[in-house]
Amino acid sequence: MRALTGRPVEKKAGESALRDLVVDFFAHHSAEYDIRAQLCTDIDRMPVEDASVLWPEELSPHEVVAVLHLPAQDAYSDARRRYADDVLSFSPWHAREAHRLLGSIMRSRRAACPSSSDFRHRLNGVDPQEPASIKELPA
Repeated sequence: MRALTGRPVEKKAGESALRDLVVDFFAHHSAEYDIRAQLCTDIDRMPVEDASVLWPEELSPHEVVAVLHLPAQDAYSDARRRYADDVLSFSPWHAREAHRLLGSIMRSRRAACPSSSDFRHRLNGVDPQEPASIKELPA
């Protein structure tokens, strides 16, 4: 995605300008993202209950915990947009216990995410689905 860094977006490009740039990029290119995390190494200097405290990088530098590779694709086809908007739900609580979220802000999301998803699925008249494989996603 560095290819898009610093690329100006014209004001007349509209509300979807950034989405359109990303969709155009993925139509022709793949991308890799390093997923990074800081590990809590000192609970006194790295509190999980106070999100206003910046964790010092000298105590815990951001470490690559995964690499996400996205191949070139039609990133915003009508079928994918409908599937993402109407069917999928996102919850950071769909993680392993070892990766569970910490802190009061994350705990507040525990109730908010399912409520939002339930409302959206009721409004769309669609049962929520959790894909078991990437092959279930529309092209």
